[in-house]
Amino acid sequence: MSPGSPGSPDASDSPDSPGYSDAPLSPGPFAAPACDPPAPPSFGVSLYEQLFRYHSAVMLLVDAETGCIIEGNPAASTFYGYPDGALCGMSINDIANLGPEEQARRLAELREGRLTCFTSRHRLASGEVRDVEVHSVPVRLFERTLLYTIIHDITDRVRAEEALRRSEQHLEMVMDGAGIGSFSWHALTDEVACDTRWGEVLGLGRVECAPMMESWRNMVHPDELPGLERARRRHLSGFTPRYEAEYRVQGADGAWRWIQETGQVVERDGDGLPLRVAGIVCDVSVRRRAEEDRRRLFNLSPDLMCVGGVDGYFRELNPAWQEVLGWSREELLDRPWAALVHPDDRASTMQDMDTLRERGVITNVENRYQCRDGTWRWISWNSAFVPEQGLIYGVGRDVTALRRMVEELRTSEARLRAMAATVPGVVLQWREVPGDRQFTYVSPRSREILGVPPEWLLQDWRALPVHPADRTVWELSLRDAMERRGDWMFEGRLVLPGGEVRWWRGEARPVHGGQSGAAELPEESGIVYCGIITDTTEHREAQERLRQLATTDGLTGLANRRRFLEALEHEVQRHRRYGTPLALISIDVDRFKRVNDTWGHAVGDEVLRALAGICRAEVRDVDTVGRIGGEEFAVLLPDTAPEEAMAVAERLRAGVEAAPLLTTAGPLTVTLSLGVSASPPCDGADTLLREADRALYRAKAGGRNRVERAFDLAGACATGDDVDTLLTIP
Repeated sequence: MSPGSPGSPDASDSPDSPGYSDAPLSPGPFAAPACDPPAPPSFGVSLYEQLFRYHSAVMLLVDAETGCIIEGNPAASTFYGYPDGALCGMSINDIANLGPEEQARRLAELREGRLTCFTSRHRLASGEVRDVEVHSVPVRLFERTLLYTIIHDITDRVRAEEALRRSEQHLEMVMDGAGIGSFSWHALTDEVACDTRWGEVLGLGRVECAPMMESWRNMVHPDELPGLERARRRHLSGFTPRYEAEYRVQGADGAWRWIQETGQVVERDGDGLPLRVAGIVCDVSVRRRAEEDRRRLFNLSPDLMCVGGVDGYFRELNPAWQEVLGWSREELLDRPWAALVHPDDRASTMQDMDTLRERGVITNVENRYQCRDGTWRWISWNSAFVPEQGLIYGVGRDVTALRRMVEELRTSEARLRAMAATVPGVVLQWREVPGDRQFTYVSPRSREILGVPPEWLLQDWRALPVHPADRTVWELSLRDAMERRGDWMFEGRLVLPGGEVRWWRGEARPVHGGQSGAAELPEESGIVYCGIITDTTEHREAQERLRQLATTDGLTGLANRRRFLEALEHEVQRHRRYGTPLALISIDVDRFKRVNDTWGHAVGDEVLRALAGICRAEVRDVDTVGRIGGEEFAVLLPDTAPEEAMAVAERLRAGVEAAPLLTTAGPLTVTLSLGVSASPPCDGADTLLREADRALYRAKAGGRNRVERAFDLAGACATGDDVDTLLTIP
C-alpha cells in the first residue's frame, strides 16, 4: 500500500490531503461499482481507466482455459469491425483461425507464462486478414485466469517494412459482482447493527454481524487498522463530512479481501456529540487487484505512457521512458516536458497542444525528444485531454527507425523513378482485380510512346489507346493472365491522338499474389503486375522488309522460287484435302539471250520487269506469279480447271506478242512459250512442275510463241515422247 492512500498509517490527517479529495471516482472496466457516497479517488484507477478510455490500442481479455473473449475495448471493436459488445462471447479462434489443437497448445503456453509475445493473422468481420503482434500475460481476475492481451496491427510492417505501428495499448476490464452491506454503529455503546449482506462482503457468509465494533476491528488486517481508526476519528471529530477507508479483512476461507467502508454521522446528542453512524461496506478486491494488474501492465508496456498536467509537468511515467530516452523517472518529473522537445519542433508541438485542449484528442503527431546522451528520438503521440481532471494522458511510440527506413525507401524510389525514365519504353505497375484494374505507376515516357500523359492512365486505365480492333483480344489476354496468376504478354496496335497507328508490345509479370514466388495477397486485393510497353513499329517494319527480301524476287517484285514452291506445296495439300482443281503455267521468254546480247542486260532486266507486270495484270489476286530463275516464270492457279488454265496461258501469250514492251532501247517485241499442267490425276508439286516444264519444252520444240498442255481434254496427264531431248532448246 502506497503512502498517503486511504486507510494507510501514513495518510495525512489534513482535510486537504490529496488522498481524501471529494472528487468522485470515475467508473471503469477495472473498478467495482462505486458505493454511495463515492469512494476516494485512486491514482491507479484513474490512470488506467483514462488510458483505457482514450487509448486506441486493440485490447482483449480472453479466458485462458476456453479461449472465449471476455471483453474487448472500443478500439478492438473498431479494428475487427464488430459492433460494440459483439466481441464478447466470441472465441479467439473466430479471429485467429487456429485449429483446436493449436489453440489449446497456445492457450497452455500463455497460461503458464511460457509465451508472452507472438505474431499471428487475425480475420476481421469483413473477412480481411491482418498480420498482428500479440502481447499477452495471464492475470487472476474473477477467481480465474484471464489473458490480458494487447494486439498490434503490423500488417504494413510485414508487407512493406515501412508502415508505422499505430496500435496503442489501453486496457478495459469490466468488473462486476461487488456486494454492498449496510451497518449502523452506536458510538456510545459500540454496538453494531447490520444486514446479512455484511457477512457476505466480509467473507463470513450470510450471518448476522458481531454485536460489538470491537469484534469488527479484530477482523481488520493490522496494517490497515490504524488508517481505518484515524479516518473514523477525524470524521467523528468533525474534520470531514464523511469518512472513507479501504482495508483488508480475513474471511472464513482464510482469504484476505479488500473492503471499502464509507460512513457518516446520522445522529448527534444535544451537545453535538455523535450518537449513531450509518454506513456501507463493499468488496473492492477485484478493483484493487485490477489496479495492481493495471500498474504491472503500465510498467511492462514498451510504449511511452505518461500523465501530464496543464502546468507542463509530468505526473506519472512508465519505465519505457528510461528504456527509450535514458532519463530516470525522477529526472523527468522534475523538469517541464517541453524542455525535452527539439527546438525545431516546439512551435508545432505547442500548436498540437492547443488542438488537444480544443478537441480533447490528438493522434499520430510526431516530434523529437532529447535522450540523456544528447541524441534525439522521433516519438509518435496519441493523447487525450480530460478537462475535469486537468490531466493529459499520452501514449508515445519510438518511430525513429521507421522514419529512417521510410526516408531510405523514398530515396530508393526516387532512384527507381529516375531509372524508369531512361528505359526505352513505358514502365507500368497496375493492380488487377476481377472485373477491374488500376494503374498505380506509369513512367513519364507514356507521353512519347503512348501519346497520353501518365495522369490520364492513373485516373482511368481505359485511356490506354489500344486499337479498337485489338481491344477485345487485349482484354482477354489480361483476363487470362489474371486467372492463371501468371505472366502477361500482348502485341497489337495503338492509335495515337493524331490518328497515327503504331505497333506495341506489352509484357508484365505479377509481383504479388502470382507465380514466381510472389507473396500471396487476399483474394480481394487482386494481383499487382509490373511490366513495360515498347514501340515495336520499326522492328515490325524491319521484319517485314526482311520477309519480303526472303520471299520476293528483287528484280521483278514477284514471288521468288522459294516462296513460289511454298505456295505450290500449300495448294497441292489443299487439293488433296478438298479435291479442288489446281493448275500451273510454266513460262519462258523466247530467245531472251539475244535481247541481252543485243541491247545489254539492263534492257533485259527492263523486259523482265515489264513481263512481270503483264503477268500480274492478267491473273487474279488469289493466283501466284513467281520468277523461277533467269527468264523463267510460273503462274499458280488454284481452283482453276484445265481448260480455264489454257485460256489464261493463251491470253498471256497473245498479250505479250501484241504489245511491244517499252524499254530505254525503244519498243521491243518478245514472245513467250508456255506449258500448262493440272492437278488431277497427277500427284504432288514435283509432278505438277515437271509436267508443266515438259509441256513448255514441247512449245519450244513446236516453234515457240505457243501454249502446250501436259494433259488431254479428259484431264489425264500427257506423257510426251522423249521430252528430255528438248531440254537443250533455247
